Amino acid sequence: MKVKELCELIEARKDELFALLSSLIKINSESFGSHGNEEECARYVYSLCRELGLETELYSPLDIEGFEEHSDYLPGRNLENRYNVTARFKGLENTDELMLMAHTDTVGIGNPSNWDRDALSGEICDGKIFGRGACDDKYAIATVLFLIKLLQEKGFVPSKNLIFSAYSDEEYGGSHGALASVLKYPAKRIVSLDGREGQIWHCGSGGQEIRFKWHVDKTVDSAMTTATAIPTVLDVIREFADNRRRELEENRFYKGTIIPETSLRVLEVKAGNNGMDMGVGEVLFVFYTDKTKDEIYAELDGFNEKMSERLAPLGIISDGFAPNTRFFHYVFCEPDSEDVMTMLEASREATGNELLVCGSCLSDLSVISKFGSSSAYGFGAGRDFSVEGGAHQPNEFIECDSLVDYTKTVGAFILKILG
Repeated sequence: MKVKELCELIEARKDELFALLSSLIKINSESFGSHGNEEECARYVYSLCRELGLETELYSPLDIEGFEEHSDYLPGRNLENRYNVTARFKGLENTDELMLMAHTDTVGIGNPSNWDRDALSGEICDGKIFGRGACDDKYAIATVLFLIKLLQEKGFVPSKNLIFSAYSDEEYGGSHGALASVLKYPAKRIVSLDGREGQIWHCGSGGQEIRFKWHVDKTVDSAMTTATAIPTVLDVIREFADNRRRELEENRFYKGTIIPETSLRVLEVKAGNNGMDMGVGEVLFVFYTDKTKDEIYAELDGFNEKMSERLAPLGIISDGFAPNTRFFHYVFCEPDSEDVMTMLEASREATGNELLVCGSCLSDLSVISKFGSSSAYGFGAGRDFSVEGGAHQPNEFIECDSLVDYTKTVGAFILKILG
């Protein structure tokens, strides 16, 4: 099958793609970190894969022997009913060559009054598809299922196996579903279909959310004393932030980008808790790095000693730094690697668009690349967190034209790799 023929078919039947995404959005699959609501969506995707005649498995990450002993297992996520679906489109040669991955879970809907329409409506209107998960990441699930259906109808048989994994527990630093997928179904090539604006993410920063806590050394009836620690705590965290900025300014993939200047963000500062725990304070922050977990934790130990020394004269005791999410490993493939170049060629041929190859922050590439394939990268059509209706925002949507271009590019890539 030729790329032009597939692209013409996608264009002619794009309403089926839109309807499929709409049906996925209508299924609530919110993640709350410590638990998730992915089961119904996973079972729906499982049924769709079975209808396509694919060799399909529904499984929890915990079904994998030794999963809880894995070095990247993160306790407290309640994975029993957070299912992955992995399907195999068998090729002429029974070798798992290419895995395409997308996650079923979404962030929470939040306050429904902040939405102009039902967050689970999947409404298609004015060239957009609305709803939670529209651009993070259910569009990617719809893309692969739609493409497989079209390819099958045209009698296409891949040269080697195409693996599709719709996995759980991505949001809020989970990554267990992605880890389970690559452990259970190792493939030579992997593309994570999660990202934004048609960018190829060849590089993923390391990093983590960290919480620093302190307490007053006596009983207090006001958070005023506790709050006196805040300037000192923030000063020390700024020193840690300066180290992250300097290292990423020297990193060949992040130098000259906005990442070094945003390599540490403070998410929350508290002293007391609405009249409770008034002697307790905390700062939550996220950082990006190209250092290893051991290097960062050794550095944090040193900063905790510095913090303790500076807080002691204030009558305040440091409780130290504690992880709030998993630690994300710094990973990359070369921006001119064979698979990246093939995706660039696929986009040019299918749509005429030139894709941007760049780095990302705290993505599932952390485990996909480290434990799956070192040639893995991300390629997504989502919308940025910072824009109205973007990922994690009220009124989340994806533009229909962008989705069609994305589907054409992924389809052309499949043909180039497995044709």
